[in-house]
Amino acid sequence: MIWMYRVCFWPIFFCLLPYHFWRMFKRGGYSTCWWHRLGFVPKNTTQMPTIWLQAVSVGEIEALFPLLTELKRRNICIYLTTTTSTGFQIARTRYADLVQYIAYFPLDFWLFNRTAWQRIHPMLAVLMESELWPEHLHAAQKRNVKVLLINGRCSDRSFNYYKKIPRISRWLLSYVATILAASTQDRQRLITLGFPNDKIVDVGNLKIDAAVARLNTVDKNDIQREQLGMQWTHARILLGASTWPGEEQFLIELFLEAKEHCPSLKLILVPRHVERAYEIVNLLKCYTSEYTLRSQLKKDADVCLVDTTGELNQFIRLADFVFIGKSLPPNQGGQTPIEAAVAGKPIVYGPHMQNFRAICQSLEQIEGAVRCSTKIEVQQCLLYWIHQPHAAYTLGQRAQAWTQCNCGVTQRILKHINLYV
Repeated sequence: MIWMYRVCFWPIFFCLLPYHFWRMFKRGGYSTCWWHRLGFVPKNTTQMPTIWLQAVSVGEIEALFPLLTELKRRNICIYLTTTTSTGFQIARTRYADLVQYIAYFPLDFWLFNRTAWQRIHPMLAVLMESELWPEHLHAAQKRNVKVLLINGRCSDRSFNYYKKIPRISRWLLSYVATILAASTQDRQRLITLGFPNDKIVDVGNLKIDAAVARLNTVDKNDIQREQLGMQWTHARILLGASTWPGEEQFLIELFLEAKEHCPSLKLILVPRHVERAYEIVNLLKCYTSEYTLRSQLKKDADVCLVDTTGELNQFIRLADFVFIGKSLPPNQGGQTPIEAAVAGKPIVYGPHMQNFRAICQSLEQIEGAVRCSTKIEVQQCLLYWIHQPHAAYTLGQRAQAWTQCNCGVTQRILKHINLYV
């Protein structure tokens, strides 16, 4: 199987290259440390036991905060790699004092992968969520290094895909020693795909611990309402969290309608991809001139567009009502509602939250979040909260209580890491 993968790697790679070049050009930042992709990552010169921890992007990198904090207290070298330029930037900014090395994950070609393994030489490989790269897994087995998958997830898309290729899915999963699943549903799906029942444990979602830790970490540089202007101090704030195309326009139109009934209402837009800021600015110009950018703050504008990376959690703290993005058609999958729940904010989203199905179902069962089938229902829900703030506050408190009941994932993961290090 590994030789079949190696033979197919370059033809598939070159077919996908134009698309990836376009994405890299659009998002930027990929010229930094490009040689890491070829396996020439910083050489591990420590004599300590080393854990190679791979996380794809910003969400996974941020989720690692409580785990890295705990691991730093031990005599262990943490070698953190990531895939995206934004994830790399966040890792360098936030974790320079928590890990010994930060690098890009190499392309999954045997030569590049072998070079990286020789330079890192870990005693344990830890992967986040669903990072099953064949060459990386094969290299671990060849060196007798155990692979631990933490916060293990299996989305609808991945589950349906792997079911069509059962032999390949079983082959990939055979390299993993233990999976610590993010939910009971993820655990059951991975068992269905062929992973042994006795080697997979439902420990909960690490992102809950990370969100709680960030909420309890107060930084003097955290943005405050007063920085946006005196009108924001006692305003009611609607926030669009990790929005996708079409959702910003919906929120702007909803905001303008609601503002007629609630003049103090303000709007914060945090797009999932910051490179879309120019597109959203042009949209705002069509509707209102009273807007400001996070990078160029103007006092007392009606709308604030966050054109920076890694500040969503800070703006959630300021909000009174939170709409979760990527949930309204034609977008599908949804973004995480965890940060808003931890902050005790009333949460509303559209019908498509497949990527966080277990979390959303759990929140909805205790009436800690509201799922709406259409834009009209989202609009009605938000207008109701604006007129009935006590109802919104009660819903937010239920969401916050839910997060307190689901904490402690970090310690459960550490118990399993201790078995290998």
